Amino acid sequence: MGIWTHLNSQELKRLKETPDNLPEDGFLWLDASLDEELAWMPSVETLLGFKLDELHHEDLRNTFHPSHFDIGDGYSILIIRTLSNKPLFDDTNRLSIKTRPVFFIITPKLLVTLRPKDSPAFSLASQFLDKASSRNVEEIESFLKFKRAPSDPNELMIQLVSNMADRFLETRMEISDQLERWQRDLLNPRKRFQDWNALLAARNEMNRLESVAQDQRDALTDWQEDLERESRMAPSLQVNARDTLEHLERVVSQTRRLGANTETAVQLHFSAMAHKTNEIVTVLTMITALFMPLTLITGIFGMNFVQMPLQDNPEGFWITLGLMGISSLVSVVLIFWFTRRNHMGK
Repeated sequence: MGIWTHLNSQELKRLKETPDNLPEDGFLWLDASLDEELAWMPSVETLLGFKLDELHHEDLRNTFHPSHFDIGDGYSILIIRTLSNKPLFDDTNRLSIKTRPVFFIITPKLLVTLRPKDSPAFSLASQFLDKASSRNVEEIESFLKFKRAPSDPNELMIQLVSNMADRFLETRMEISDQLERWQRDLLNPRKRFQDWNALLAARNEMNRLESVAQDQRDALTDWQEDLERESRMAPSLQVNARDTLEHLERVVSQTRRLGANTETAVQLHFSAMAHKTNEIVTVLTMITALFMPLTLITGIFGMNFVQMPLQDNPEGFWITLGLMGISSLVSVVLIFWFTRRNHMGK
């Protein structure tokens, strides 16, 4: 049935059972797990005095729902996709970014969160509440990043979303390190690159991560605009909202940069391969130019004619051999001249 908490400026108190009324001072927070499905919904609707829209009921059951913000009658709903706790790279070095939804039902006096059971952001909040239950709020460390306890459901929500957005930023280093290793392997002329499937999968995952971050940013922007339109956004809340949106912008820009760096490394790899191929063709062309006159002369004197010039001449062999030597010398001189000219041109 979830965990109920009463929050106000003086205390943060865990509740052992579902409250009968909304508090006059502070607000309530119901933290439920996705594993519980919607068993807590009847008690929440009874407490609020109205029912949630049926379409929103369906959204809360959809674990594949993208990040989104919507307004209901007396409440608003925010869906934010967050990273799962699975490793980013599997045993084959393949990047796989898994996300899960976190649902926020926001009312003036009640915040309902429906989230994965092992969410790090909510685990941190739970640890804080456990400490706050036994001590005064002012005597313990700040709540997540707040200098004080949140004063309303929107303030608590934005702080939780900010911590979830920070997890996307933390993945940057791990992904960047792997992409740098791939780039070094791609540009290493002595090593044949083998991880093409993993690299192409990483490019696709970068595009998907960018799309997830953009959906988060759009949903949070819609929430911010709704509060500003109704003049319900306090200055401290605006600061935290702008900070969270800035973090999401950084996720989008960094994802684009990582994708661009990967694309650049692939293009440099193919350019290096083309350059290497050109060098091999140049060497083969030089060898061909060196032996072509010799092959021509040998082919002429290998024809099956009864009478040929120099065939009956006792010095014919040596004359032919001399012509072949002169032709080879001319070819070597021309190759040296062209090679030197190309180097001077560079």
